[in-house]
Amino acid sequence: MKLRLGEQDLVLSWHQQGLVAGALNGLYGREILTRAYCAKSDEPVSPQVLFSLLKMQPQRLLELTVRQIQDVIALDSQWRFDGSLWFNLAGKLLKDDRLFESLLESALQTLPPAQRRRIVLEVAEDVLDSSLMLERVHTLRRQGFLVAMDDFGAGYSNLGRLHEGGFDIIKLDLGLIRDVPERIWAANFYREVVDLAASSGSLVVAEGIEHQTQSDFVRWAGVDIIQGFLYSRPQPLLSEPNGGLPHPVSSPRQQKAAALLMCS
Repeated sequence: MKLRLGEQDLVLSWHQQGLVAGALNGLYGREILTRAYCAKSDEPVSPQVLFSLLKMQPQRLLELTVRQIQDVIALDSQWRFDGSLWFNLAGKLLKDDRLFESLLESALQTLPPAQRRRIVLEVAEDVLDSSLMLERVHTLRRQGFLVAMDDFGAGYSNLGRLHEGGFDIIKLDLGLIRDVPERIWAANFYREVVDLAASSGSLVVAEGIEHQTQSDFVRWAGVDIIQGFLYSRPQPLLSEPNGGLPHPVSSPRQQKAAALLMCS
């Protein structure tokens, strides 16, 4: 996909990072990521710079999100990827009535119910700052999609959102794992956050897992899904069966993490 932002012509591509079930190292799903390059120089543009520019051009942000969902769903229809598909939704697309309606009509409401149950829509915790935003979450869930609160614990935490939002999934901010398990206070705090998130009835995702000791700890702490470089680094979403990621391992121990995808 090509995109013009200001004076820059960018080339966009879709990448993926796998998520694994905590009970076993089987693939649970894939988070879809955006990568950008300057068309003339082929120099990469960091995601932070890209989305800071897109926030100033919300219509472009909408076009990118719709195109990403449509492209990935088309590949999924062709290759039938294993597991769930996770997409990030920027706060601006939820706050603005016109943009939200366009997102629903152009990319989401056209999907059949069975496909909607395989899609996880991620919303960052820091944009869930009003009753309107929580109502948007409820709307997406009523449409049959799973909704994840992203970056929980990043500094904006409002514990009431865990229950008010009715989120299917809570993704713990990667900053929480930084000193775990080396520092006892950080490990105890992490375990308490996992218990708190799980008490809302949500599945819990540990982000930023880079080392085996961290993986062992978060499994002990009770997370349901694990994401991080230890298991999967971002890679291009390939036009081949399963997108280049390994197939999941079937096991009864994965039933809890797979339950949301199996419900009709």
